[in-house]
Amino acid sequence: MNKLGTTLFYFIKNPRNILLLIHRRYCNFFIPNLIFFITKRIVVKKIPSCQQKTKLTGKGSISIGEGCSFGYKLGGFHRGSIVEIQVRYKDSVIKIKNNIATNNNLFICAANYIEVGDNTLIGQGVTIMDFEAHGTEPTRRKQIGEIGSIIIGKNVWIGNNVTILKNSEIGENTIIATGAVVSGKFPKNVIIGGVPAKIIKELE
Repeated sequence: MNKLGTTLFYFIKNPRNILLLIHRRYCNFFIPNLIFFITKRIVVKKIPSCQQKTKLTGKGSISIGEGCSFGYKLGGFHRGSIVEIQVRYKDSVIKIKNNIATNNNLFICAANYIEVGDNTLIGQGVTIMDFEAHGTEPTRRKQIGEIGSIIIGKNVWIGNNVTILKNSEIGENTIIATGAVVSGKFPKNVIIGGVPAKIIKELE
């Protein structure tokens, strides 16, 4: 049986899954973000599966690879919040590559550039921002602060309630422990954690 036949058989045998597919791909993603598709500010290899409503906001552009999923029905605050991916300005870019899986209440916000590598796992309540929301100087406190970029390598595991700040680079296979505040460059194959995050151990 070919792939199409297998898919049709699956849905005929389990008709409820048709409604789940429509809800996860269209009600939770495509329809809320229709303006991004109309204005061609999003490139999607395949519409992701979204168990939590996923909202795209801002003026920039977003690309999402295939095999991605946002939100998890068994995660906390499943229906009480959203996943938000915000490209704040016209030239802001967020690239989410292939096979990314996230828990609930994710906030990714780019003033410049954020990239999330293939096969990355992201826990609940994670915030990723490539800029300071306010200037550090007292006279510039109501203006945007320093803007940088964030690069997250392949196969990274980001724990719950992690914050990743501007000019951070995370090497492939690295694990970020729960509650860490990440700022700076970290190599591949390590576990990092703490406030601010430091290398805890190397992975064999």
